[in-house]
Amino acid sequence: MSEKEHVARASAIVGGTLAFFKLGIGILSGSLGLVSEGIHSSLDFVVTLATWFSVKTADEPADREHHYGHGKIENLTAFAQSMLLLATAVWIVINAYHHLSHHDPLVLDGGWLAAIGVVAVSIVVDLTRSRALAKAAKKFNSQALEGDALHFGTELLSSGAVLVGLLFVKFGGDRFSAADPIAAIFVAAIMTLTGLRLARRSADVLVDRAPEGVEQQVHNLIEGVAGVREVARVRARQSGARTFVDATITVNPSIGLQAGHEISDNVETRVTEKFPNCEILVHVEPAAMHKDGEDPATVVHKTADEMGIQIHALRIRELHGHVYIHFHAEFPPEMTLAAAHKQVTDLEDAIRGKIRGVADIVSHIEPAGGVT
Repeated sequence: MSEKEHVARASAIVGGTLAFFKLGIGILSGSLGLVSEGIHSSLDFVVTLATWFSVKTADEPADREHHYGHGKIENLTAFAQSMLLLATAVWIVINAYHHLSHHDPLVLDGGWLAAIGVVAVSIVVDLTRSRALAKAAKKFNSQALEGDALHFGTELLSSGAVLVGLLFVKFGGDRFSAADPIAAIFVAAIMTLTGLRLARRSADVLVDRAPEGVEQQVHNLIEGVAGVREVARVRARQSGARTFVDATITVNPSIGLQAGHEISDNVETRVTEKFPNCEILVHVEPAAMHKDGEDPATVVHKTADEMGIQIHALRIRELHGHVYIHFHAEFPPEMTLAAAHKQVTDLEDAIRGKIRGVADIVSHIEPAGGVT
């Protein structure tokens, strides 16, 4: 059994035990707040069983029917958790409204100590397992475990509300008879907020919404790999704990197939070092070509040499069929700015005449021998 499965199983066992005592004592005492909390915990028990199953299944490798693995089972489980939370919250609110409108009395004689005791124990246990689940969820990037951690973290608040409601009823008498159903409504509100948040996160993954920030981070990582001329496209999606990336890069068209393959391998290594749970597919394409088939960088340098202009810091980018060129041009310090500008303009015009699809050229004029 993996560590992730062990955490999920332990959470399920503890959750089931707590749910049993909360529901039983809640029914005996007549506390709607405690019954609501018991139902909440019972629901969490069912959910943690599903989480246990999902994290176990999600770790299974890809097969003929699931080419990208089984990771989304975790996300589907998380979405189901959110729907059950919302449905239960509605049930609690309806019953709380019934108690408030009919002024149903709550009698805690003989059972109040047990009711308060089980809630207090629940708070301690939920705090412990919420921390354990959050730690495991972060370690394994598991949305299902994160959903459980979120449940038990918010359950601390709802248990606290139930505890306060029970104390008000016990020591405040009839004046505070509404405290118990109000506590139940508070529990329902927390469940609703938790359910909506979890539903949004899991739905984003199920509909393949790009993970926030991953595209730009991967783009920046690939740009730093030697031999990559341009990062033409990066697409990313999440499935369970794994991230799948599809990237298209351009390289010098004059290099051999082996060199292109090595650049692709270096890109994969660079990205997976940053994202260990990432599977990346790299498409390698030749960069934009000169009209006669030459590499644009070679064309720019040749053209500048022919015109007697020294250039450096040449950068060429190709995006959606358009070429963007940036370079620094050096001229004798005694040359006038007007004369230097004229030569740079002629160089830019010559480059546009030789390279297909030039959208923009940015040139910087510098004195020869100056600080670059």
